[in-house]
Amino acid sequence: MAVRAGGDAARTLLLALDAVPFRVAAEAVSRGAFAGWAAPSALVAPFPSLTHVGFAALFEPFGVGPSWGYEVRYFDAAANRMAGGNPLTYRHEMEPWCELIDAQRRGVASKVADYVSAPRAAAAELDKVFRQLLVSRRDLVIAYVGATDGFAHLYQDDRLVQFLAGLDAQIRDLVVRHEEQRGCGLRIVLFSDHGCGRDPVHHTGSFRPMLRAAGLRVVDHLEAPQDVVAPTFGIVNYSALFLKDAAWAEAAARVMATHGAVDLAAFSPGPGLVEVVGRSGRARVRWHGPAGHVRYACEDLAGDPLGLSSARRRLAAAGRLDRDGFAHQDDWLAETAFGRYPDPLRRLALAFTGGRVGSRASVLLSLGPGWSWGWRSAYAGGLVRGGHLKGTHGGLDRGSTLGFLTVNDPGLRPPPVVRAEDALAPFASAVHAAR
Repeated sequence: MAVRAGGDAARTLLLALDAVPFRVAAEAVSRGAFAGWAAPSALVAPFPSLTHVGFAALFEPFGVGPSWGYEVRYFDAAANRMAGGNPLTYRHEMEPWCELIDAQRRGVASKVADYVSAPRAAAAELDKVFRQLLVSRRDLVIAYVGATDGFAHLYQDDRLVQFLAGLDAQIRDLVVRHEEQRGCGLRIVLFSDHGCGRDPVHHTGSFRPMLRAAGLRVVDHLEAPQDVVAPTFGIVNYSALFLKDAAWAEAAARVMATHGAVDLAAFSPGPGLVEVVGRSGRARVRWHGPAGHVRYACEDLAGDPLGLSSARRRLAAAGRLDRDGFAHQDDWLAETAFGRYPDPLRRLALAFTGGRVGSRASVLLSLGPGWSWGWRSAYAGGLVRGGHLKGTHGGLDRGSTLGFLTVNDPGLRPPPVVRAEDALAPFASAVHAAR
């Protein structure tokens, strides 16, 4: 489901808001914000639903390479060691997608500010973006506001809705100033990289005892066949396990699926195949076909862990499911976009085979809404606010997954649901020309 190019505008601002969920954007519009804009589309983030993975997909049409890892701190499988940043060197090393952004902040102080005072930090970021836009020589500017992640983690939805309403007013003023100062129109594409849940956040505790009980050795680099690396970093409801020997993947997935915080554990036992283990059963995902026309099938081995039985029946009734249980990727998207796990088959397949992450895990875990796996030090911002974290992201679930996309150009009407890799594709030629 691709976005179609709209009418001409002299200049374009692609403005990314970190972690703003589709439900929040839809509510803001229902209260009168962004009148005259395209209705917000639900933007389906890849899995894991994290910033680095999300921007690797969003900027894929621009030729941006994969993220080095899932988060700033990651396991480098090729070098067989932990790599990247830590709380004191946050954004010290810049991922490939960061280099495409014209306006962004760097450094640990800015990340701390997101949680200490998200409204103030977001206002400062927007002010910087708008000032830079007005003086930039580029006809297309790409900007990123990271402080909205603090909003999503710390406040209830209503506070973020109020922020969007205020942003609407700021943008209307910006368009007028832009016309006066630059003498031309301004197209604004507003989007987020992924969603965020709204459940109170609880830490899972360490997974290491369970992994050890399964016969695995939790280490920092892989040597013996039973070795596993389980990196930790932010406040996220996913986890990645890296194994020395892929033969241990099923054992690791099975034991982790028994943890009360884990919804699903997934691994790939072979080409064109992903297996999913959950508390409600097991399933096998298969696919075949050329890019853009891939067909997927889900075979429930026990129970219905991905909750696809209703979608499967609808596809069969509409004649869109073949005798072997395969349906086109867009048919699965249409039937599952607002389900418990949006577009789960394609997202799981690409998590193990796609080019969004340079160092891919052997096993991926999707935790339940409100559960978080990461460094406890990542909770410091929440403690400043009284210890109340309201949501997390990273998992396969709807809250974590669905970001949004909208545009003030009446000639550009995105479809109701759009995958991250399709969302900005209409601007690829303009981005290449501007660089």
